[in-house]
Amino acid sequence: MAAHDDPRAKLFHDQVHGYIKLDGLSVSLVDTPQFQRLRDLKQLGTLYYVFPGASHNRFEHSLGVGYLAGETVERFRLQQPELELTRRDSKLLSAAGLLHDLGHGPFSHVFEHQFMPLVASSNGFSYHHEDMSLKMIDYMVDENQIDLDRSDVRFIQEIIVGAKDHHVQRHARLSSRGYLYEIVANGRNCIDVDKFDYLARDMVNLFGVRKVFNFSRLWMFNRVIDNQICYHTSVNLDIYDLFQQRYQMHKSIYNHRKAKAVEFMICDAMLLADKTLGISAATQSPEDFQFLTDHIVHTIEASKDPALAESRRIIRQLRCRKLYEFVDEYLLPPHLSYAVPTVTSENIACCNVTSGVQLEPHDIIIADNRLNYNLKDQNPVDNVSFYSSNDLSTSFHIPKDQVSLLFPEKFEERVIRVYSRNPSPEIQKAILDAFRSFLRAFSTTLPPPSPSSKILPKVRRPPASIVQKSSLLSSLDIAARDAENEGESNADEPSGNASTSEEQRTTKRFRET
Repeated sequence: MAAHDDPRAKLFHDQVHGYIKLDGLSVSLVDTPQFQRLRDLKQLGTLYYVFPGASHNRFEHSLGVGYLAGETVERFRLQQPELELTRRDSKLLSAAGLLHDLGHGPFSHVFEHQFMPLVASSNGFSYHHEDMSLKMIDYMVDENQIDLDRSDVRFIQEIIVGAKDHHVQRHARLSSRGYLYEIVANGRNCIDVDKFDYLARDMVNLFGVRKVFNFSRLWMFNRVIDNQICYHTSVNLDIYDLFQQRYQMHKSIYNHRKAKAVEFMICDAMLLADKTLGISAATQSPEDFQFLTDHIVHTIEASKDPALAESRRIIRQLRCRKLYEFVDEYLLPPHLSYAVPTVTSENIACCNVTSGVQLEPHDIIIADNRLNYNLKDQNPVDNVSFYSSNDLSTSFHIPKDQVSLLFPEKFEERVIRVYSRNPSPEIQKAILDAFRSFLRAFSTTLPPPSPSSKILPKVRRPPASIVQKSSLLSSLDIAARDAENEGESNADEPSGNASTSEEQRTTKRFRET
């Protein structure tokens, strides 16, 4: 779209996408207090306490998603005129991309997945950032007199919630255009511009890497067939790469042990300050919610209110890097992933095996995480349709084993982590032993504690006779292996076989005794 067609359009220089242009409607949405609030929400929450480069905010991510969403529709409009898309559709999809994260709270997923579920049991408040985004959109449109009628607002809201089952009913404009649901929030196979932007943006800010996976190939090599967004056969590996990169980021970055410890501390501080500051109550009113940002930590820190003394103490600990201690973690084998029930701190406290140490559930924090390819234990690529250059109107599926034999057989794993609020080494050691005792109820063979744990497991010194015997066994094992290796390297030479056999028989007799 030429610049003179829309005098209100503006150019932005984006760290990931270069120069991007937003139309006048998008600019009017950006220039509101509700959208500018996103400058005060870290995209990666507490990861900034671990990775200094993770300083980017939801503001720039939202600009990127808005740009990609609008450009996607524009490309479909120009390349597939039979879809009868309009420039108005492009503008509204761009608006949906801009506003999709409007409902995030302080430290994003900390607020949604940790803080709010804990307060919901006492005050009955429910919160999901998608629902809050819809409320914030209604509020910002009315408050700022945005040039959108109610039909357009509904259209934007539906795009944000995607193809998920939701209370927003499908708009007539979308009844025959289901593919529009797959652009911003794809509930069918999880390939959407939101994921394209945040993976690329996170890698650029964290590591200075501009290309994690080639999302531009996915973005360019797609078209609409049978009311679905389909991808060219040449990008099937890129699609698997997309989900693998997402998994790796969750495994090593988003769930970083230290960042999680910071999350638990901030969550505790907010819980203790909730009644005084009305943090959870703000979710019931968009007018109040618009002022709820990451600055809540500074509000607690600067307060002189005696009721916030404990919250301030936790923030002070955080500032001094006295974090909750990581104790241990366990990657459950596939057969136990669903057999082991949800683990609670009470479960671990009840398994205390350390005499003279009293374990309190409050001392223990459990992080029970499922890492996957974004569709629970399913392969999302099973829901992706492809097309070939020979026939642009027919879609089909490509089985995993026709792409590569090296893809995973399992698409979800469960990792249970344990942290300690209590700084006492004795308490932390007791938590480790209790956690191991709990796991033995489900598995008789356990790996040693995580190498990242600073806490050593209890080791009983064996009797001297056993130590002597073990030392002799080790010597014999080494001799046997050396002889065996020598025999393999000199397969045609019979010398030394009798000696080797005798040593192996001696080793076997020691093991049997």
